[in-house]
Amino acid sequence: MTTTQPIRTPDLRPTEAPRFDHLLHCVPDVAAAVREYTAAGLPAHTNPVHEGFQNGAWRLDDRYVEILTVVDRAVYAPSPFGRATAGWQPRIDALTAAGGGPLNFAVHVADTGATTERLRRAGHDVDLHDFSFQEGRVTFQEAMLTGDGTPPWAPFFITVRMDPALRREHEASGRIDRGAFDLAGFLVETPDPRGAAAWLGALTGVPVDTSGTRVPLDGGAAHFTAGPADRITTLLLAGDRPPRTEIAGLRVRGVDDA
Repeated sequence: MTTTQPIRTPDLRPTEAPRFDHLLHCVPDVAAAVREYTAAGLPAHTNPVHEGFQNGAWRLDDRYVEILTVVDRAVYAPSPFGRATAGWQPRIDALTAAGGGPLNFAVHVADTGATTERLRRAGHDVDLHDFSFQEGRVTFQEAMLTGDGTPPWAPFFITVRMDPALRREHEASGRIDRGAFDLAGFLVETPDPRGAAAWLGALTGVPVDTSGTRVPLDGGAAHFTAGPADRITTLLLAGDRPPRTEIAGLRVRGVDDA
Protein backbone atom coordinates (compact mmCIF):
# COMPACT_ATOMS: atom_id res chain seq x y z
CA MET A 1 0.00 0.00 0.00
CA THR A 2 1.22 3.45 -0.79
CA THR A 3 2.88 5.50 1.91
CA THR A 4 1.05 8.57 0.59
CA GLN A 5 -2.55 8.09 1.65
CA PRO A 6 -4.91 10.28 -0.40
CA ILE A 7 -7.32 12.49 1.45
CA ARG A 8 -10.90 11.33 1.49
CA THR A 9 -12.64 12.80 -1.53
CA PRO A 10 -16.32 13.21 -2.36
CA ASP A 11 -18.00 11.31 -5.16
CA LEU A 12 -16.31 12.78 -8.26
CA ARG A 13 -18.30 10.89 -10.87
CA PRO A 14 -20.40 13.94 -11.86
CA THR A 15 -17.28 16.08 -12.49
CA GLU A 16 -14.36 13.84 -13.48
CA ALA A 17 -16.50 11.06 -15.03
CA PRO A 18 -14.07 8.25 -14.06
CA ARG A 19 -14.68 4.95 -15.82
CA PHE A 20 -12.73 1.81 -16.55
CA ASP A 21 -10.83 2.20 -19.81
CA HIS A 22 -8.50 -0.77 -20.24
CA LEU A 23 -6.41 -3.38 -18.47
CA LEU A 24 -2.80 -4.10 -19.48
CA HIS A 25 -1.88 -7.77 -19.92
CA CYS A 26 1.83 -8.45 -20.48
CA VAL A 27 2.58 -11.60 -22.48
CA PRO A 28 5.63 -13.19 -24.13
CA ASP A 29 3.84 -13.67 -27.48
CA VAL A 30 0.93 -11.44 -28.49
CA ALA A 31 -0.29 -13.62 -31.36
CA ALA A 32 -0.34 -16.74 -29.16
CA ALA A 33 -2.23 -14.96 -26.39
CA VAL A 34 -4.72 -13.53 -28.91
CA ARG A 35 -5.46 -17.08 -30.09
CA GLU A 36 -6.12 -18.12 -26.47
CA TYR A 37 -8.44 -15.18 -25.86
CA THR A 38 -10.38 -15.95 -29.02
CA ALA A 39 -10.60 -19.66 -28.18
CA ALA A 40 -12.06 -18.71 -24.79
CA GLY A 41 -14.84 -16.73 -26.48
CA LEU A 42 -13.21 -13.29 -26.14
CA PRO A 43 -12.60 -12.24 -29.77
CA ALA A 44 -9.17 -10.61 -29.91
CA HIS A 45 -6.91 -9.26 -32.62
CA THR A 46 -3.20 -8.58 -33.15
CA ASN A 47 -1.70 -5.26 -34.24
CA PRO A 48 1.60 -4.79 -36.11
CA VAL A 49 4.84 -4.08 -34.28
CA HIS A 50 5.34 -0.33 -33.74
CA GLU A 51 8.50 1.26 -32.33
CA GLY A 52 9.70 -1.98 -30.77
CA PHE A 53 6.33 -2.69 -29.16
CA GLN A 54 3.45 -4.95 -30.14
CA ASN A 55 -0.04 -5.16 -28.81
CA GLY A 56 -3.40 -6.68 -29.53
CA ALA A 57 -6.72 -6.44 -27.76
CA TRP A 58 -10.01 -7.92 -26.78
CA ARG A 59 -11.97 -4.75 -27.56
CA LEU A 60 -15.54 -4.60 -26.28
CA ASP A 61 -16.38 -0.95 -27.09
CA ASP A 62 -14.37 1.96 -25.69
CA ARG A 63 -13.16 -0.59 -23.11
CA TYR A 64 -10.58 -3.23 -23.85
CA VAL A 65 -7.95 -5.58 -22.52
CA GLU A 66 -4.61 -4.65 -24.07
CA ILE A 67 -2.39 -7.66 -24.79
CA LEU A 68 1.19 -6.43 -25.05
CA THR A 69 4.88 -7.18 -25.25
CA VAL A 70 8.17 -5.41 -25.93
CA VAL A 71 9.83 -7.04 -28.95
CA ASP A 72 12.87 -4.76 -29.37
CA ARG A 73 14.09 -2.98 -26.25
CA ALA A 74 16.62 -0.84 -28.12
CA VAL A 75 13.87 0.62 -30.30
CA TYR A 76 11.18 0.78 -27.63
CA ALA A 77 13.15 2.43 -24.80
CA PRO A 78 13.67 5.83 -26.51
CA SER A 79 10.15 5.92 -28.01
CA PRO A 80 7.44 8.10 -26.41
CA PHE A 81 5.77 5.09 -24.80
CA GLY A 82 9.10 3.62 -23.77
CA ARG A 83 10.14 6.80 -21.97
CA ALA A 84 6.74 7.16 -20.30
CA THR A 85 6.69 3.57 -19.03
CA ALA A 86 10.36 3.26 -18.04
CA GLY A 87 9.35 2.93 -14.39
CA TRP A 88 7.09 -0.01 -15.24
CA GLN A 89 9.72 -1.86 -17.25
CA PRO A 90 11.10 -4.07 -14.44
CA ARG A 91 7.59 -5.38 -13.74
CA ILE A 92 6.86 -5.82 -17.45
CA ASP A 93 10.08 -7.85 -17.75
CA ALA A 94 9.25 -9.97 -14.71
CA LEU A 95 5.71 -10.72 -15.86
CA THR A 96 6.86 -11.58 -19.38
CA ALA A 97 9.62 -13.86 -18.07
CA ALA A 98 7.07 -15.65 -15.86
CA GLY A 99 4.86 -16.41 -18.87
CA GLY A 100 2.67 -13.33 -18.64
CA GLY A 101 0.33 -11.55 -16.28
CA PRO A 102 -1.70 -8.38 -15.73
CA LEU A 103 0.23 -5.18 -15.05
CA ASN A 104 -2.28 -2.45 -14.14
CA PHE A 105 -5.29 -0.63 -15.56
CA ALA A 106 -6.39 2.73 -16.92
CA VAL A 107 -9.21 4.96 -15.73
CA HIS A 108 -10.65 7.36 -18.31
CA VAL A 109 -11.46 10.83 -16.98
CA ALA A 110 -12.86 13.99 -18.52
CA ASP A 111 -9.62 15.95 -18.10
CA THR A 112 -6.36 14.30 -17.01
CA GLY A 113 -4.86 17.72 -16.31
CA ALA A 114 -7.54 18.52 -13.75
CA THR A 115 -7.30 15.04 -12.22
CA THR A 116 -3.52 15.42 -12.00
CA GLU A 117 -3.84 18.68 -10.10
CA ARG A 118 -6.27 17.07 -7.63
CA LEU A 119 -3.93 14.14 -7.07
CA ARG A 120 -0.94 16.42 -6.56
CA ARG A 121 -2.88 18.45 -3.99
CA ALA A 122 -3.55 15.15 -2.20
CA GLY A 123 0.21 14.53 -1.98
CA HIS A 124 0.81 12.23 -4.95
CA ASP A 125 3.71 12.43 -7.35
CA VAL A 126 2.23 12.35 -10.86
CA ASP A 127 3.84 12.49 -14.30
CA LEU A 128 1.74 13.75 -17.22
CA HIS A 129 2.45 12.47 -20.75
CA ASP A 130 0.98 13.56 -24.10
CA PHE A 131 0.73 11.29 -27.16
CA SER A 132 -0.43 11.81 -30.73
CA PHE A 133 -0.95 9.24 -33.48
CA GLN A 134 -2.19 9.05 -37.05
CA GLU A 135 -1.28 12.66 -37.82
CA GLY A 136 -3.19 13.93 -34.80
CA ARG A 137 -6.39 12.01 -35.46
CA VAL A 138 -5.90 10.34 -32.07
CA THR A 139 -4.48 12.23 -29.11
CA PHE A 140 -4.38 11.21 -25.51
CA GLN A 141 -2.90 12.29 -22.23
CA GLU A 142 -1.91 9.92 -19.44
CA ALA A 143 -1.30 10.71 -15.76
CA MET A 144 0.91 8.16 -14.00
CA LEU A 145 1.57 7.88 -10.27
CA THR A 146 5.29 7.74 -9.56
CA GLY A 147 5.66 7.95 -5.78
CA ASP A 148 7.44 5.33 -3.69
CA GLY A 149 5.01 2.84 -2.20
CA THR A 150 2.42 3.17 -4.97
CA PRO A 151 0.72 -0.25 -5.27
CA PRO A 152 1.93 -2.21 -8.30
CA TRP A 153 -1.68 -2.57 -9.49
CA ALA A 154 -2.45 1.17 -9.17
CA PRO A 155 -4.24 2.71 -12.13
CA PHE A 156 -3.11 5.47 -14.39
CA PHE A 157 -5.53 8.07 -15.76
CA ILE A 158 -6.21 8.78 -19.41
CA THR A 159 -8.18 11.19 -21.58
CA VAL A 160 -8.57 10.20 -25.25
CA ARG A 161 -9.63 12.44 -28.13
CA MET A 162 -10.40 10.77 -31.45
CA ASP A 163 -11.48 12.08 -34.83
CA PRO A 164 -15.13 10.95 -35.19
CA ALA A 165 -14.41 9.68 -38.72
CA LEU A 166 -11.60 7.50 -37.38
CA ARG A 167 -13.91 6.14 -34.70
CA ARG A 168 -16.37 5.13 -37.40
CA GLU A 169 -13.54 3.42 -39.28
CA HIS A 170 -12.67 1.44 -36.16
CA GLU A 171 -16.27 0.41 -35.67
CA ALA A 172 -16.48 -0.75 -39.30
CA SER A 173 -13.24 -2.74 -39.06
CA GLY A 174 -14.82 -5.62 -37.14
CA ARG A 175 -12.17 -5.40 -34.43
CA ILE A 176 -14.63 -4.06 -31.86
CA ASP A 177 -16.27 -7.31 -30.84
CA ARG A 178 -17.00 -8.30 -27.28
CA GLY A 179 -18.41 -11.68 -28.30
CA ALA A 180 -20.89 -13.39 -25.98
CA PHE A 181 -19.53 -11.89 -22.76
CA ASP A 182 -19.12 -8.53 -21.10
CA LEU A 183 -16.35 -7.31 -18.82
CA ALA A 184 -17.74 -7.01 -15.31
CA GLY A 185 -14.45 -6.06 -13.70
CA PHE A 186 -11.25 -7.52 -12.32
CA LEU A 187 -9.93 -8.95 -9.06
CA VAL A 188 -6.97 -7.61 -7.10
CA GLU A 189 -5.37 -9.87 -4.50
CA THR A 190 -3.84 -7.79 -1.71
CA PRO A 191 -2.98 -8.22 1.99
CA ASP A 192 -5.49 -5.52 3.03
CA PRO A 193 -8.53 -5.64 0.73
CA ARG A 194 -10.56 -3.05 2.62
CA GLY A 195 -7.67 -0.63 2.89
CA ALA A 196 -6.80 -1.07 -0.77
CA ALA A 197 -10.41 -0.52 -1.85
CA ALA A 198 -10.66 2.62 0.27
CA TRP A 199 -7.40 3.92 -1.23
CA LEU A 200 -8.60 3.32 -4.79
CA GLY A 201 -12.00 4.83 -4.04
CA ALA A 202 -10.40 8.04 -2.79
CA LEU A 203 -7.91 8.08 -5.65
CA THR A 204 -10.58 7.78 -8.36
CA GLY A 205 -13.42 9.60 -6.62
CA VAL A 206 -15.65 6.53 -6.82
CA PRO A 207 -16.91 5.55 -3.35
CA VAL A 208 -16.48 1.96 -2.19
CA ASP A 209 -19.74 0.02 -2.14
CA THR A 210 -21.33 -1.52 0.94
CA SER A 211 -19.17 -4.66 0.72
CA GLY A 212 -16.14 -2.56 1.60
CA THR A 213 -14.05 -4.39 -0.99
CA ARG A 214 -15.46 -3.26 -4.33
CA VAL A 215 -14.98 0.03 -6.19
CA PRO A 216 -17.81 0.23 -8.75
CA LEU A 217 -16.04 1.94 -11.63
CA ASP A 218 -18.37 2.38 -14.57
CA GLY A 219 -17.50 -0.22 -17.19
CA GLY A 220 -15.44 -2.48 -14.94
CA ALA A 221 -15.49 -2.69 -11.14
CA ALA A 222 -12.36 -3.29 -9.08
CA HIS A 223 -12.86 -6.16 -6.62
CA PHE A 224 -10.40 -6.84 -3.81
CA THR A 225 -9.65 -10.10 -2.00
CA ALA A 226 -7.18 -11.13 0.68
CA GLY A 227 -3.87 -12.65 -0.37
CA PRO A 228 -0.13 -12.00 -0.56
CA ALA A 229 0.21 -11.29 -4.30
CA ASP A 230 -0.63 -7.54 -4.25
CA ARG A 231 -1.53 -7.60 -7.93
CA ILE A 232 -4.40 -8.03 -10.35
CA THR A 233 -5.04 -11.74 -10.77
CA THR A 234 -8.39 -12.28 -12.50
CA LEU A 235 -10.60 -10.93 -15.27
CA LEU A 236 -14.27 -11.09 -14.24
CA LEU A 237 -16.90 -11.66 -16.93
CA ALA A 238 -20.66 -11.32 -17.17
CA GLY A 239 -22.82 -13.41 -19.48
CA ASP A 240 -24.20 -16.90 -19.90
CA ARG A 241 -21.70 -19.57 -18.80
CA PRO A 242 -18.47 -17.55 -19.06
CA PRO A 243 -15.24 -19.49 -19.44
CA ARG A 244 -13.11 -20.47 -16.48
CA THR A 245 -9.54 -20.55 -17.69
CA GLU A 246 -6.13 -18.94 -17.50
CA ILE A 247 -4.47 -17.04 -20.35
CA ALA A 248 -0.78 -16.18 -20.02
CA GLY A 249 -0.90 -15.67 -16.27
CA LEU A 250 -4.34 -13.98 -16.18
CA ARG A 251 -7.20 -15.97 -14.71
CA VAL A 252 -10.60 -15.61 -16.36
CA ARG A 253 -13.96 -16.49 -14.78
CA GLY A 254 -17.48 -15.30 -14.25
CA VAL A 255 -18.01 -12.48 -11.81
CA ASP A 256 -20.46 -14.62 -9.80
CA ASP A 257 -18.30 -17.77 -9.80
CA ALA A 258 -16.72 -18.65 -6.48
